[in-house]
Amino acid sequence: MDGASSIARPGALVLGQTGARVHLAAAAVRAGAEVVAEADWADAVLPGATGAQIVIAALENLSGDSLNDAVDRLGHVPETEFGLIVTLTESQIDAVAAPLLARRITLLCDPRPADLAAAIAQALVAPAEPVARVLPATVADQRSEYGLPAEPVQVAAADVRKAIRARRLRSRPFPDVLFEDPAWDMLLDLYAAHLERAQVSVSSLCIAAAVPPSTALRWISKMTEDGLFVREPDPFDRRRAFMALSAASLDRMNRYFATLAQNGLAIA
Repeated sequence: MDGASSIARPGALVLGQTGARVHLAAAAVRAGAEVVAEADWADAVLPGATGAQIVIAALENLSGDSLNDAVDRLGHVPETEFGLIVTLTESQIDAVAAPLLARRITLLCDPRPADLAAAIAQALVAPAEPVARVLPATVADQRSEYGLPAEPVQVAAADVRKAIRARRLRSRPFPDVLFEDPAWDMLLDLYAAHLERAQVSVSSLCIAAAVPPSTALRWISKMTEDGLFVREPDPFDRRRAFMALSAASLDRMNRYFATLAQNGLAIA
């Protein structure tokens, strides 16, 4: 076997309606993959049957039952070496993101061809590693390490909302890119919602992140995998879910605000 033939390109399975598959396949080839199979949603095949190492799927042209059926199919696709990339519209976020957040998946909202190719290339060169949990199982055992007070203080949701609005005002005199901090923005939004006893959809959390939807979805997925966020099923729609702080995250936020209060510091 010569050197050229011994270098195998990763195989890609492309799923979606015919027109969408053309763009997905082109992006996969540009990113260095080989399209080993294509299928419409009605004829979707498993990656194991095709030898595919990555699955790329388009949902943009689907709605209603067709969209729900496609999401169900994606939820049953076995894990592949390089994961799953799904393109969708911003209006589909709640129907698509919540059921799939626990999976090793990249969600791209209305991506440009270059964005799609870049996401595929990134997946191919850096397959996802098992996620290390960033929060300890028992927060109480870590209080002295982080200098957190023993007991939380009462925090008003209105004060947290004021801090969120103040953070948004920074972008008026300065470019948005200087202040991108989606993790903290989302933690603040979910904490305020907890205090208000309100529920937060995935799409609402994306808005709170103040970054492009694809970036926000990537952060939401990572923070869910890391145990910072949890999904709470919608009791009226099994296909949807709300986002909330995990018990460990809530404990940390309570104690962070207690620390601010004890030191006379403003919420930031």
